[in-house]
Amino acid sequence: MEAGSAVRVPGSFFHPHAIALKTISPLVLQRAARQSSIMQSKPKHPYEKVSSEEEDGATQTAPFKMICSITLGSLALAAITWSSSSLISTAIAHHNPSTDRNPTLSTDRNPHLSSSNFVEISAINITSSYEEHWSGYGSYRVPKWATKEINFSVPKEQEICFTHVGKAGGSTLGCSLGFSLHCHDGVGVGEDASVQMENHPPSSLLAKLTTHTFHRDVYNCDDDAGYFLFIVRDPVARALSAFNYDKPIEEDFLHENNWANEKARFYFDCPFPHMEDFVQNGLREEGDAPDRCKIWAIESLQGIDSHNNQSPDHWYFNYQYYLEAIPSDSKILTIRNEHIEQDIRSIESLFECHEQERLALVKSVNTNTWSDQDDLYLSDESISILCQALCNEIQFYKKILHRAINMSEDQLRVSLMELEAKCPHEAIADECLEVIPDISEKLRDNRGY
Repeated sequence: MEAGSAVRVPGSFFHPHAIALKTISPLVLQRAARQSSIMQSKPKHPYEKVSSEEEDGATQTAPFKMICSITLGSLALAAITWSSSSLISTAIAHHNPSTDRNPTLSTDRNPHLSSSNFVEISAINITSSYEEHWSGYGSYRVPKWATKEINFSVPKEQEICFTHVGKAGGSTLGCSLGFSLHCHDGVGVGEDASVQMENHPPSSLLAKLTTHTFHRDVYNCDDDAGYFLFIVRDPVARALSAFNYDKPIEEDFLHENNWANEKARFYFDCPFPHMEDFVQNGLREEGDAPDRCKIWAIESLQGIDSHNNQSPDHWYFNYQYYLEAIPSDSKILTIRNEHIEQDIRSIESLFECHEQERLALVKSVNTNTWSDQDDLYLSDESISILCQALCNEIQFYKKILHRAINMSEDQLRVSLMELEAKCPHEAIADECLEVIPDISEKLRDNRGY
């Protein structure tokens, strides 16, 4: 997709060059008790960036039920449904030529791959790409949560890098694979998660093959890894979850005052107490937010906000960031939050996994339990505006789906139809009106090169 020119559907979300100033509406703070976010700062590198390793909830949303009921008197509805399905099929054919989708692994793999073939090795023998990337800027150590208690020697061509996209259910998957981010009560970023590992040893084939992880500004994967395993989620649901995850509540101002005060500048200095308010006040042309808040709203949602420590962290680390951070010719495996069990099994089938070697999901402790109904509410109008503002993000989400070698065309079609139910225009579009941001500096600052 080329940045710049594109075909765009009409929309009403705010653009920086069309600012409307109105009185800010009163802020309504209705919060419940929330467990404090656990944060860790790695040593500052030359860009003065401090990493806070908060992570996503493991909410597993049920798939949308795409049931078309056509009665004798609804020929018009039938025509619309047929047209929509036709566009989805055309999009699949256009984006997914047969040469790009492989139902099986490459012929150079071991046809008898088994977890019993791998030898357990000491953690001191595990190389860290993260430490190598930052070796010129002092003594850097990969965070504890990005390492595994139990490691195995895996052929490079079979090695998997877990690409942990925030707020997509990655904590549950990561814990199941043997990493330790948000895996046990009382075990936070940088702390020992051996209790979790003892209760759920990574004996599955997929856990043994997944040797390294990439999350936020910790890129601890080798560029020549055999596969990059993405965990993804519907972009609108992910955006809503990320917004609620970082919004400070009363308890945060008591226990994590600095972090809460930083975040309050985005949520409360601007009229964004809930996601519905964010869209209506910040993205809508007629919204009540002042001009600086409207510009901030758009830039933060597009992942180009220079004050990303104040806006939602996982908007900054978006699909574009994760996809452009890995080599362009990487083989991608994808697990959809909405179909997590099904996609795990499809990946295991590619590796001819035996029944006793299947991955068992364990529960993370990072589920959002503090959001109320106002936090979760989005009107139909706001969803439409949000889809338009997320257009480029949606296109990167679709790219990840299209490149997933473990997904069949039927599975891809289901996800595109689920997306179309929320974002009908963006689901079938190839390009967006907004220019795709240049994030080369962002990659250098966070990935390390």
